[in-house]
Amino acid sequence: TPDYLTYPERISEVYMNAGTAARSRLKLIVVLREPISRELSLYNHMIMYKHAGSTFEEHADKISHGRGGWASTGMYVDHLKKFASFLSREQLLVLSYDELKTNSQKAQWRIEQFLGREFPGELETLNTHENPNKLRAVPPSARQVLEPLFEDKNEELYEFLDTHPGPWMEQRPFPRFQLKESFA
Repeated sequence: TPDYLTYPERISEVYMNAGTAARSRLKLIVVLREPISRELSLYNHMIMYKHAGSTFEEHADKISHGRGGWASTGMYVDHLKKFASFLSREQLLVLSYDELKTNSQKAQWRIEQFLGREFPGELETLNTHENPNKLRAVPPSARQVLEPLFEDKNEELYEFLDTHPGPWMEQRPFPRFQLKESFA
């Protein structure tokens, strides 16, 4: 769940209480999506469950002013640094959402190598939540608000992943995020 990414101390606390042996065996997998696309996906979920209450442009403005409640989720580097403070980077596999969508077999191979075991079947990448109100593109005005918000943090993320390499099967260099013009 995306919520755990923003609260690494919760995971740390659980495994600290479980003991050093349990913490040393812990392996986490994090899938990172281009942050503006993630915001659009979150917004679409809010629409589906009738929690949006605003346009995406208004949602973007709230985020840019720290009022969205979700503003820090796309600041991935801040969360990964917190995880790295209590876990070895070898225990944290960072995957690209785009690779998961475009080459799920490669992503599955990375996961299997990381976990040290194969699992049957294939990763599914379907979005089964069809909604006639689903926003399929980031409005230009929202993009103008959100791009500067995430730009520096994305650069910091790429640098962090380059200077703090994870397990051998992780993508290197981590692919740069590309905002798509529209979404299915």
